[in-house]
Amino acid sequence: MRYRSVAATLLIGLMAATAFTPANAHFEDYLEYRLMMNAHPDVYYLFEDDRKQVVSYKTERVVRICTGDSRHLVPLKVIYDDKTATVEKNDCIRVEAKEVALEPAKLLETGEVIRAEVDTLN
Repeated sequence: MRYRSVAATLLIGLMAATAFTPANAHFEDYLEYRLMMNAHPDVYYLFEDDRKQVVSYKTERVVRICTGDSRHLVPLKVIYDDKTATVEKNDCIRVEAKEVALEPAKLLETGEVIRAEVDTLN
């Protein structure tokens, strides 16, 4: 009988914890985790107000950044050697830089994601 009360208490605690958690919170974390774990090394996923440093070299390199096909129309902001550029959906840009970082050009809504591919050409 004692084990039944412990199990019931644990079940009630689990139900209470999930009842007060936003429904999308676990899904978003899981989605972000799955995308990042299954991504090619040169593919980056940006969420909400995310910023990622994608290139850091001692000398300038030619870097090509492309945005993937997405249902979200948010452009990608490319920050390179204290300059900025914007890449629209399904477009590419080439920059010569030592340092390159990526971030959404404007705040993404919850659940939206930008996919970017980065290739160093030399």
